[in-house]
Formats: sequence, structure tokens, C-alpha cells
Amino acid sequence: MKKKAVFAWLLAAAMASSMVGCGGGGSSSSAPAADNNAAPAADNNAAPAADNNAAPAADSNAGGDAVEVEFYLLKPECETVMNELIDKFNAANPGIKVYQTVVADAGTVLQTRLSTNEMPDTLNTFPAEDKYKSMFDDDRMVELTDQPFMSNVQDAMLQMSAYNGKQYAMPMTLSSYGIYYRTDIFEEKGIKEPTTYDELIDACKTLHDAGIDAFALPNKDAGNCAQRMERLTGVLNHDSHEEFKKIKSGEMALEDSECIRKFAEMFVEISQYSTADSLGLDYESAVADLVNGKAAMMISGTWMLSTMQNANPDIAIKLIPFPDPLGKPASVPVNIDTSFSVSADSKYQAEGLKFLEFLSQTENAQTYYNVDGNVNMIKGVVFDKTQHQMMKDLMDKGDMFLTQVNFWPTGLREAVRPASQQIFVDHDVDAYVQAFGAAINELYQ
Repeated sequence: MKKKAVFAWLLAAAMASSMVGCGGGGSSSSAPAADNNAAPAADNNAAPAADNNAAPAADSNAGGDAVEVEFYLLKPECETVMNELIDKFNAANPGIKVYQTVVADAGTVLQTRLSTNEMPDTLNTFPAEDKYKSMFDDDRMVELTDQPFMSNVQDAMLQMSAYNGKQYAMPMTLSSYGIYYRTDIFEEKGIKEPTTYDELIDACKTLHDAGIDAFALPNKDAGNCAQRMERLTGVLNHDSHEEFKKIKSGEMALEDSECIRKFAEMFVEISQYSTADSLGLDYESAVADLVNGKAAMMISGTWMLSTMQNANPDIAIKLIPFPDPLGKPASVPVNIDTSFSVSADSKYQAEGLKFLEFLSQTENAQTYYNVDGNVNMIKGVVFDKTQHQMMKDLMDKGDMFLTQVNFWPTGLREAVRPASQQIFVDHDVDAYVQAFGAAINELYQ
């Protein structure tokens, strides 16, 4: 997908102001008590007309029961900072009470709620992904194109999140994905920062010989295996979607797909220097292995920084691009990691829009960035995450590409998930290639 000419615009403006992305989480909800849940009269909650979508004034509900607005979180690692922002919003808007819902497997639960017409009032969305585009096609989200607060977002980010020339989400952050490595361990062992795949394997060997796992591989988490496969398949071929269409149509033989085979081969190689019982290692334990020095590297995205720093605020860590085994220059997978939408089914659209306007303010976006760590595209937010500076510099230059999940058919990543985990069991590269081919043939039209 990546062409410098296509993406050079992407962060130029944003950086002047200065990547299943997310881990799992337990179920929780800060919903208000049942005896305070009565909604105001129906004639006082009508959704605004399409051309008059401005959020209400702060005192629009003053003097009566607070309107209760659900916010549905799809990024459980940001639960705490969102609670902080929600508390601040509620204090400034006594007529509105936003409450947050956090559940395990939030994406699947959201699909269920969509099908049963029980959509939350406001929620995270990922506007570049097909399943959210389907929601936009079905008019399940309020159009935000003409909302004044959208001018608080960098133009480059608005271009990236637009769908059919319209905005249905207020985008905030852009994540990147690569290798976190312990700079102190590398320095102690005399290992230079790897810029090529051969240098990466040399580093793996040195670490393994020193009794350190090269990579913490959380292969117990099949979702993590699938995300890793999708992101790094993109590193191998930024236009994998076009290649897979040719495989489906018969224009290209499955066996000629260099990126499918190379992904399996490189992880068979990497695994011999990494976590011995990777299928017993979950995501949280893998992060702990990196933090405590049992492992020196972990493949993940910018969202992981806050988790590591919560465990050790002084951890010596840096995120670098995964070197392409096929020899292409370094390039960064990026994705719209945080955006916010208002459900078209909500009785409280005006209040939801007011909450989005609040989140778009520089001060509040800075609060979110300080915890989240991803590049924040709200105007005026200051970037200061030195651990991510190399990735930001590459993104500044346009050396990046949209992650493949934004182009693959819905379900392809999940369909290849079992094979992406099984490769660590049997190291059968041919079986992996065939499983990937079967998923392509099933899901591509």
C-alpha cells in the first residue's frame, strides 16, 4: 500500500505541532445507579436536525435530572484516563452524566449490540476498517463532517478517516507497530540496534547465548498472533490486498506469494531464540518478561508503552521498525488507533456531540496523549515520547503504510488466526501457506 507520494501528506501538519490494536481487558462499567436512570421526557431529547447538529450549551439540562450518556470503550488500556476525562466533563456539565462501559471482547459485544439495536450513545470506532464502514453505510453513526469541533483535528488525519468524503468519527490518535527493545540490555551485551533482518537475527543469537529470551512471544493469545501476522505481512508487502485478489482470481499462484511464506519462515527462525513455552505465555506475562529483563524484545504497538511504564516508570525502552526480511527500506505500519463516534440510534445525540467536542479540546487531548502515548492529531498537542521518536521521524518522512486490516476482507485476519498460532507448534511452513490460501479463497469475492 505504501507509496511515499500517497502518504507524504499524512503527518506533515501534525508533527509540526508536536501505531486486536489493543490488549484485552476485564469487564467493568461505571454506569450510574438504577434509581437515577430515568430519562427526561421524550419531547425534550429529540435528535438535532442533520444541518443543525451543534452540541448544546453546558446548562441545557440544568435544573432537571441529568441526561445519562453511555460511552463504550474499545481500548481497555485507556479505561483510567477516559474515566478521568469523563469525570472532568461531568463536573463541567451538570446536566449531562457520561458513564463508561468496558467489557471483555468489546468488538464482538459491540457487533451483538448492533444487531439487537442496543447501540451505546457514544463509542470508539476505527473508521478505516471495513466493519465500521459498513456501519457508516447503514447510517448507524451521526455524520460529523460539519461539526465545528472537527476543525480541531489535523487535516491530514481527517483525510485518513474520511469515508466517501464524509466524517463519521472524530479521529484523535495514530498508532504505529514494531519492536520494543530494552536499550540497557542491548548496551550491556554490546548489541547494536538492528536495522536489517540479518542484524536482528544476530541480536537474537547473542541474547539467547546470554540466557535471555530474544523475544517475549505471547502465543497463548491467538488474537495477538493474528495481529502480529497482519501487521508484519504488511511489512513484507504493503499491497498484500492486491496480491491476495490475484490469488483468488487465479492470476497468481498461492506458492508465489513471497510475503505469506516469508512470514512463517521468519517466525520459525525467531522462535528458536525466544520464549521456550510461548504457547503458555499470555500478553500480560509477555509484557512482564520484557519489563523484568527475562526477554529483551517484544513485537507490539505504541499503545504498550503506558503499560510498561506503569510497571516500571524508568524502563529503558525504544520502539523501532521491524526490519523487512525481503530487504526493503524501513517502513512503519500505522493505524487510526483512537476515534470517537455518536450512534445515530441514540436519544442523546446532542449531548454525545458535546462530549466529542470536549474530547477534541487541546487540553483534554493532551491528557489522553500523556497516558496513551500514540501520536495525537488534535491541534496543539505536544509530542514528547522519546521512546517513539524514531517511529515519528519515519512517519514524518512518509515512510509508513496503513495496516492491512483496513484493506483485507472482514474476517480474513481471524480466519488465519489458528494457523498463525499453529506455526509455533509444528513449524510447518507449507501448512501455514495452505491455510492462508484457503482463507483467501473463502473470503475474497
